[in-house]
Amino acid sequence: MQIYRIDHVAQVTADLDAQVALLEGLFGFRRVRSWDNPGEGVRGARLEIPGSRGQAWEVLAPAGDGSSLRTWLDEHGGRPGLHHVGAEVPDLEAVQAELEVRGIKPTDGARGHWLEASLSPPEHGPGVLFRLRGPGDLDMCGDSAASAASAPAAGTGSPDGPSLGIVALDHICQAFPDRDALARWYHELAGFVQVWRTADDEHPDMADLVLNIPGSSICWEVIMPRGEDSFIERFLDKGGPGAHHVTFEVDDWDAAMAACEHHETPTFDDEEGSTDGAAWKHTFIHPKHTGGVLVQLFWEERPGVWVRSDKVPPPWT
Repeated sequence: MQIYRIDHVAQVTADLDAQVALLEGLFGFRRVRSWDNPGEGVRGARLEIPGSRGQAWEVLAPAGDGSSLRTWLDEHGGRPGLHHVGAEVPDLEAVQAELEVRGIKPTDGARGHWLEASLSPPEHGPGVLFRLRGPGDLDMCGDSAASAASAPAAGTGSPDGPSLGIVALDHICQAFPDRDALARWYHELAGFVQVWRTADDEHPDMADLVLNIPGSSICWEVIMPRGEDSFIERFLDKGGPGAHHVTFEVDDWDAAMAACEHHETPTFDDEEGSTDGAAWKHTFIHPKHTGGVLVQLFWEERPGVWVRSDKVPPPWT
């Protein structure tokens, strides 16, 4: 199968308006579409990510009786969180056949307009949920023409105060017990290509690598535990090999930190350094301040110095 474009990242929340306000205010996203579709059990909004190349952030909330999103929230203790990654493929039927050969049973969605499945090795648990659609079919989240409106809902205005100054959605990170095993799987399944990795002993509690998704400006990071008390091991024990965090690049570090202070949003695990004479910084925002998604922010003085762009051949080719 082939993924030729990551379309969006979607999160589920019980309070759509509050989450959209957070994303418009602190994050500086811009709502471009809203919809209310009780027939498919979903209200939603699509927001443009500054600097993104066609990728968006979508917020989904339950609508009507018997909504699967209500069930999802109930199963997660009512907590909001990342729901799926939306992607486009050239041939949806071919993708379904390929997944079934690999032991993955996709779910048909919205009258066959899209497929939903974890693309991780099935023997390791649910992994990250993907929602896949073919060309020429834009409805993936209940946002059909009959239920959607291009203008923001009435009563929304310009965000109050400074935003983070995001310039790109850089990558999505997945935790997994073995980074090379998952990288090999994604390479064989969908053509992901490794472009960077840390040395095995660079960090005491983790090792990672970064995969390029052909045709997309978004990369995919895989982190795995090392040592006796790794935070990744605790993450895997709690929820399995799912999405760990989402990373955005900011244009001005001091301005981003000032925006966090203005919006009373604390950060943690701040780090900074220098590579080849160019500075970089990064930090995290806890899921309780973002609507259920761990967010990483980074700034780099020169492109490629935070996560080195040096191409490192994978050991399995």
